[in-house]
Amino acid sequence: MKPLHMAFAALALTGVVASSGVARADDTDPKPPYGPGAYTGEWTALGLKPVTITANKATGPAARLYLTLPDALNKITGLTGRTIEMKVQDATSLRSVNDDPHAIFRLTSPNSADLRMQGTKPGQKLDLPLSRAD
Repeated sequence: MKPLHMAFAALALTGVVASSGVARADDTDPKPPYGPGAYTGEWTALGLKPVTITANKATGPAARLYLTLPDALNKITGLTGRTIEMKVQDATSLRSVNDDPHAIFRLTSPNSADLRMQGTKPGQKLDLPLSRAD
């Protein structure tokens, strides 16, 4: 009889462990404050080629993210060939290190964001809602 009780106990314990694993799987969306890794990847809107954000290998205050615009947006903004250096501004957004252009990339959820840019020349303005491309 003992082996039978041990088998039932093992099955019950397996069920508890499996159900706790499911509960953790539902909580995988990161919550603010987002770390630099939450921003990296490809972001797209309106069928455009994606905006890409990459990160350097540094951590802490030296951590930087780099925003690269696709060619179609480069032509609109006049920023052809530029990679914009960004840093974490607050719990949900990145800000350009220098103000040429002034850029803010704000996460509205783990899979959607808003990119706002203002250049120094007239007409260099962009406000674009984005979603993850992957």
